[in-house]
Order: sequence, then C-alpha cells, then structure tokens
Amino acid sequence: MNYRIVARFLSILILTITASMAFPLAWALKDGSDDIRAFLLSVLTGLAMAAVLHIAGRSSSKDELGTREAIAGVAFAWVVASLQGCMPYMLGGYIPAFTDAYFEAMSGFTTTGATVLQNVEVIPRGILMWRAQTQWLGGMGIVVLVIAMLPLFGVNMTQLFKAESPGPSLEKTSPRITDMAMMLWKVYMGLTVVGIVLLVFGGMSVYNAIAHIFAAVSTGGFSTHNASVAFYNSAYIDYILTLIMFLSGANFNLHLAAIRGRSLRPYRDSEFRFYTVLVAASIMMICAVLLWKGIYGSFADALRYASFQVVSIITTTGFATADFALWPIFTQLLLLALMLVGGCAGSTAGAIKCVRFQVVLKGAAAELKKMVHPNAVVAIFQGRGTASPSMVTSSACFITVYFIIWGVSTLAVSLDGNDIVTSLSAVAATLSNVGPGLAEVGPVCNFAGQSAFAKWVYTFDMLCGRLELYTVLVLFTKDIWKK
Repeated sequence: MNYRIVARFLSILILTITASMAFPLAWALKDGSDDIRAFLLSVLTGLAMAAVLHIAGRSSSKDELGTREAIAGVAFAWVVASLQGCMPYMLGGYIPAFTDAYFEAMSGFTTTGATVLQNVEVIPRGILMWRAQTQWLGGMGIVVLVIAMLPLFGVNMTQLFKAESPGPSLEKTSPRITDMAMMLWKVYMGLTVVGIVLLVFGGMSVYNAIAHIFAAVSTGGFSTHNASVAFYNSAYIDYILTLIMFLSGANFNLHLAAIRGRSLRPYRDSEFRFYTVLVAASIMMICAVLLWKGIYGSFADALRYASFQVVSIITTTGFATADFALWPIFTQLLLLALMLVGGCAGSTAGAIKCVRFQVVLKGAAAELKKMVHPNAVVAIFQGRGTASPSMVTSSACFITVYFIIWGVSTLAVSLDGNDIVTSLSAVAATLSNVGPGLAEVGPVCNFAGQSAFAKWVYTFDMLCGRLELYTVLVLFTKDIWKK
C-alpha cells in the first residue's frame, strides 16, 4: 500500500469539499444568519486537514495509483468527506454531538437521507443548503467529481472510478476516463437544472427548488421541511419529483447515450426495462390496495401517492408525501422489498440494484431447466450478450453478503431495545441508502432517538451500501495493507 498517494488524493478531495462550501456560505451571507461563522471556521478546518494530507503525500507525484490504493482512497474519501462535512453542524452548534453530526454528514454524502434533526425548519438556510449539497456531491460520486475536475493522476484514475462506481460492471462510453466523468457530470447537472426550473414553475421558491432537486437527482431525500414533500400538498410537484427520481434511478450511461445519439434506443436496455416494469407493477399493486382498504377516496389520489412512494423507495431517495407506516401491511412489506432492490447500476440509487436480481433470477431459471434437461447447455441472456457463470456467481455472492450484513447489523441494533420492525427497517433503510424506515424510524420520525452505538452501526451500513460492500469490507483484510 502506497499511503502517500492515498494521502495526496484525499488532500485534493478535502480541498474540493471545502471549496464547495462557498455556495451555502453565499446563502448564509445573503440572509445575514449566524451560520456564517460556522462556515468560515469549517473552511479553516478543511484547509488545515488538506495541508496535513498534502504534506503527507507531497513526494507521491510520480507514484503509480494501483488497485489497492484506489480502493483505500475511495473508502477513505467518504470517511474524510463526512468528517469535513460535519464541521458546519458542530461548529455552529446545530448538531453539537460528534456522533450525531458525523451521522448526518455521512447520511448526506452517501445519499441516504436519514436524519437526527427533529426540527429542520429552525435551522438556518445556509446549513440546510449545505445539508442538501452533500447529497448532490455524493450522488454522482465525489470521487468522480475529483476525477472530472482534477485529473492529476492521469489514466490511472480509472482504478478510482471502478472502485467508486455503483453496480456490478462499468461500461466505458469514452476512451478517456476523465472525459467520461465530465460527461456524466454534465448530464447530472443538466438534470438538476431542468428539475429546478420545473419546480420553480410549480410555485416553489428558488431556494427550496434547489434543495429538493439536489436531493432528488442524488436520490438522497433531505428536505427543508419537517413534513418533507408533503408540505407542499401539490400533485404537480409530486409528479415532477417522481419523474426526476425515476430518471435518477436509471443508469446515467443510458441518458448519456440517448443524448449523444439523439435517440431513445438506449432505453431498450434489459435492466432499464426490468426497472420500469417493476416500478409500474408495484405502483398498480399499492394503488389497488390503497383503494381497496379505503385509504384514499379516489383513483387519482391513490395513484399519485402510490407512484411517489414507490419511486421514492426503489430509487432509495426517501422523500415522503404520506406516512406509509400507517398504510396496510402488504404495502409496507412491498416497499421494504423495494428498498432492497434499488435502482439500476450506474445510477445514483443505492441498494442491491436491479441487474443483480435479474442475473440471479435468470440463473435460477437456468438451473431449473437443467434439472429437467441435465445435458442441455442453457445460456443466460443479459442485455446484448450472455451473462457468464462468474457474473451469476458474483451477483449471488453480493446478495448473500448484503443479507448477512443486514442480519448482523439488525442483531446489533436490537441490543439497544429496538423492536424487530424498527431494527429490520432501520438497517435496511441505511444499508440501502433509503433514509426512512418503519415504526420508530418511519417517514414522520427520525434517528434522533437511536443510541450512539446504533448510530455508528447505521453509519457503517450507509458507507457499505454506498460503496457496494466489498470496497469497505476489503479494508478488513490484511492483503490490502501490505507494501
């Protein structure tokens, strides 16, 4: 392990995060609020951290970035970004406890959206904008941002991109990884701008439109209101955010290919079709149950709330327009299942990803055929080609490890006296980067009442979920630390 090159990368990352504080600071200066001091002190703290890391890695300019350094760099990127990100909360006294402040920052950068704030409406706008911005930075990936903006490591940055990029595979859409990163960020920013304009057109203020779109395109879920999106009680806003979340849960490479080719053909992608059918089927089932049980009196209302919550949950955004913890048990269980599935590979969504379930289901179907026809050679078609046995095994192993972490973490947080629904859903919500769970951590509740021990378990789960498990777990093996 070349620690110097990791330190150098982290110093660049901290400088990027610190520089981005200029945007929420501008809102604080505009309002003349008391969070100005918190941001200025946070900038000084960030510069000091970056200086220390730069000194530690100053002789690494000609060193090669290998796989081990890339994995460590990506994993520690979220750790140190959250450390710098929690400074405005702590130094301003808005979240004075380090555990809570770090939890909030990690929740933002991992686009989880779980919060310990019980009343966000008394928090200054600058702090809330920073809170929203952490999601936006973490959505496309702060590592990808650094690659796009500061390609100081040359072509070896590909290793970083692969270690950070969500999903089981990475399809290159450009011969240069820095070009690809920049193009993806342009699509990301374009979707952000379009969303802001549409929300402002629907009556939102520019400030709230920016904050909510930052959360929607990153599939984060932080809101500037205690009631989340339900505060607006607007069908137009609900459907606009539903559309933005749905697009953000799709593979951004598809959006890029569609824009460059001026064609909708990329959306014929197998995973995207699976994702679309799953969303549509879930909406119809929940809509039917809500009407059947008399939760809503009209089809229009049932469709509106079912659509929003299904898309919000499967994309792991976590916005709420209704307290779905009060909905029929069937709908709660279906939403819990969607938490685990997540969006598409290459999207800003968390959880297991549709493509893995696709591959494993097709693999299981192939095994059933082999039982009937033992000598048959059964191909597993995925996308434009076939899925190799190693891809099926990899997907199955990932799902297995995911459920093991879910089980172990649930046992851990249950030690604090949480009921089984709270324990299971809280871990699922943080490991899948969704945010709200059920019961004591439901959509109208928060994580403030959880113990410090439980919050650190959730923080670890958020990091594991955002970095696809293995990038974090490999740090606990001795091989990666060898020189």
